[in-house]
Amino acid sequence: MPIIISYPISLVVIGYTKKIKKQKQELAELDIINKKLFTLISHDIRSPMATLKGLVDSMAFNDFDRETEKEYLGRLSKHIANLDLFLTDLLQWSQDQIKGKPVKSSLFKCKETIVQIGGVFEAMLLEKQIDFTLGDLNGTIYADPQNYAFVVRNVLHNAIKFTPKKGSINVCLKTEGHEVHTIIKDSGVGLSKVEIDTILEGEKLFTQLGTSEEKGTGFGLKASIDYLKKNKGRLSIESTPGKGTSVSIILPNSPLPA
Repeated sequence: MPIIISYPISLVVIGYTKKIKKQKQELAELDIINKKLFTLISHDIRSPMATLKGLVDSMAFNDFDRETEKEYLGRLSKHIANLDLFLTDLLQWSQDQIKGKPVKSSLFKCKETIVQIGGVFEAMLLEKQIDFTLGDLNGTIYADPQNYAFVVRNVLHNAIKFTPKKGSINVCLKTEGHEVHTIIKDSGVGLSKVEIDTILEGEKLFTQLGTSEEKGTGFGLKASIDYLKKNKGRLSIESTPGKGTSVSIILPNSPLPA
């Protein structure tokens, strides 16, 4: 009789132990996410907010002429746009992390996504008078569409940021075997090998001022690399300082074997 009773009890104890271990692991993961969010919010939002406050204060407490006022409004608009993009990316990333959102891969055509994202940056492209062209976009990718849009948006934003006025950016697709390369090529300032390695390692946030003094946090690019890994993809960068950069977003065009 004692054996009959103790056996079910031991099963219950084992079940509770496993449940506690799982909850402990989930709490540890949430703690890591919270620390990352705290770091990003405390450091990467305070700086652009301080810049915005400085611009607003200058306009509020100085009697500028119309031309100077227009210049300040342009700078204000640019900083707000950058901050909005960062907050959008941060919100998507944090929701995915906290909810443990799984990758929902599906087959989809890339053209519509790329065209929509190009439209989002239309004002920035016009302001810098960048010649933005689209090549062959007839390709199908197997990935999470939301993750793909996140990566394209961030890579294109970086291309605009580091391309000088009257420069050029081209986006096209290239199929190689079972992979599709979304190639974003710019005529910007370029990157050194050390900078490329820092970006691709994905351990540190890489950021520097753009050609029109645009500021960034480097968060979007790092998160993009994480998303690509989850989608069985990768980032490839070819660049020469002073001669532009070509970034390839590489993803499968069909489900990969388990």
